[in-house]
Amino acid sequence: MNQEACMRRRLTIASAEDHIPDDDEELPPLDDEYSEEEIEIEEEIEVEISDIDEAADGVEGGSDDNVAASHSYVPETFEQLSAQYKSKQEAQQEPKEITAVSTAAPTKTREQISTPKTSASDPEPTVSTDIYVEYEDGAAEDYAQDENDEITDEEDEIDDDYGYELEEGDISDVDDTELMNRLEAKYGRLPAKEYESDADSDDPTWTQIKPKEAAPGAGPKAKLNTDDDDDLFEAELRKANAEMIRENPNPANALRAFNNLIIKYTHKSSAHLARARALEQLAEIRQSNEILEQAIDSYKRYLAFAELISDDGEFRAAGERCIEHLRFMGYQQQAVAIHELLIDRFWEEPQQRNQLTLTYLMINNLELVRRTAGNTLKIWPQDALAQLYYGLAVKQLDRDYARALPYLKYGMESGLRGTQEGFFYLALGETLQRLGKQSEALAVYERGVEKQFFPSVYQRALYNEPHLRAQPFWDVAETGYAESFEKLQRNWSAIRDEALALLNHHGNFQEETEQLRDTGDWTQYELYAQGQRVGRNCQRAPITCALLAGFFPAATSCRRGQVKFSAMRAQTHVWPHCGPTNCRLRAHLGLVTPEPQLTSLRVAEQLRTWQAGELFIFDDSFEHEVWHNGTELRLVLIVDVWHPDLTADQRLSMSEI
Repeated sequence: MNQEACMRRRLTIASAEDHIPDDDEELPPLDDEYSEEEIEIEEEIEVEISDIDEAADGVEGGSDDNVAASHSYVPETFEQLSAQYKSKQEAQQEPKEITAVSTAAPTKTREQISTPKTSASDPEPTVSTDIYVEYEDGAAEDYAQDENDEITDEEDEIDDDYGYELEEGDISDVDDTELMNRLEAKYGRLPAKEYESDADSDDPTWTQIKPKEAAPGAGPKAKLNTDDDDDLFEAELRKANAEMIRENPNPANALRAFNNLIIKYTHKSSAHLARARALEQLAEIRQSNEILEQAIDSYKRYLAFAELISDDGEFRAAGERCIEHLRFMGYQQQAVAIHELLIDRFWEEPQQRNQLTLTYLMINNLELVRRTAGNTLKIWPQDALAQLYYGLAVKQLDRDYARALPYLKYGMESGLRGTQEGFFYLALGETLQRLGKQSEALAVYERGVEKQFFPSVYQRALYNEPHLRAQPFWDVAETGYAESFEKLQRNWSAIRDEALALLNHHGNFQEETEQLRDTGDWTQYELYAQGQRVGRNCQRAPITCALLAGFFPAATSCRRGQVKFSAMRAQTHVWPHCGPTNCRLRAHLGLVTPEPQLTSLRVAEQLRTWQAGELFIFDDSFEHEVWHNGTELRLVLIVDVWHPDLTADQRLSMSEI
């Protein structure tokens, strides 16, 4: 998925060791003969055990809610979760001693390359949750519509293998053979000889070898042959996967099988991974973000097994897919935790740190962009992508364009994977412009147009919808919103008075935050942002907000724009820049406009100035620049509206900017 397309706008697994009552008891030692009294005692015991087993069957045979209820323990940390999964696997296999072979260069150790701890003075990412969210394993959703669940013969056989029921007949004979048969029916058959050639224990020459024992504290079910258990799991997994790879894949049927697998084999990482892939495909088919969130959930469950997963390639691919989906959903903060897992495991790969830097850039945390990229460059000084991120942060945070330029140029000229992105071309071109190197900047923009990052040299938005009319300035009649704009104009003086009252109270207007100002003083007061009313601000500007809400839905619903007052003091210059998208048009309504001959707006190669009570409309995805060379305040109302060529469905489907 294109990185720019991603740049827009939790998992604690409630899965503990299952404590399900076992139907089978340890087989009691057998005496050679039973007396009549002992047989009567045995009959009484049988009745009591039968009652207990029937009660236990009632619990085990319950609904999915009972399965979910058994998962009551919620691990609070990632370490507890990993330990939980480890304990399940360690109960099934003997630990093996593995000799680690280090391939790291002697001058680079894992400790040296690990991400530095954030100090108390450093900004810290506010991860809203752990990387795990809780869901009920037993309540697996049936995604196959108009199909009834069926229990197959194979599932019946599995149930028979693991279920033990008491016979209701009485033990009333003293015959040892019949007694043995009845006890075996009740408690399960004694283990058979492993091989036909095994000697008989009654043979005095026979020396018994101690059999393999289950893990300490494990119940009778844990003594089942783990190889058979693994074979059964692999067979069921292959059967479920077959639904995904056949000529006409059926992700819904496969998903039902995977849901059953993760209930029966919670400790199997591959079951969670297979379920994630099935959900991923189903989400794509149905265009469902809700199903995609469940795929993310399953990917995180798989990744929680961490070092228990031996396949590095599989682990890396799963982590990257999870991050990709989290970015698409706008969950960049959650993605940070997945990045940290990958960095910890693949600590010699600079791309893992660069991907974390990109996620910080998506949430506009430039301090962390600079810090993470800087730490990467301490280890890999020639990494082109890290140089680009570092140069971008220096440009935006420090406004030190001369210092940022060599980092940006080195990275762009390398041509390496990841360096040829529209926002890097934009950053390099703007840096050159601000250093007075206009011809070099235009050459950079021309290369960006050739690579289809920008519609044109002057129109350089990154979020573009094709086939929309593109022109620097628009007549009111061309927009389709003439009536709404005329109502605003008729009320311009009331809007002006409200804005001036707000401006006269210190702290209402805020500094422009995009580092677009070269000199002077430029402040703003937001009324609507991303299609949402700014409640507190609208309470202080009731007239303007009521006018907008009453007749201008194209403005109040515009999720890719703003409505705000803009105040510019004398001797202010705003750098040439472009808006982020071609999906909107921007209107300026003049409120206070002294010395119009000394104030101007350039859009592409056309100039305009402001007049009180008048408005003009332009496409701010084109490069524009502002000069206020006068001596008094300039105040305007800025209103963004949807581009008139967008359909209603397009407007509803677009993400916020």
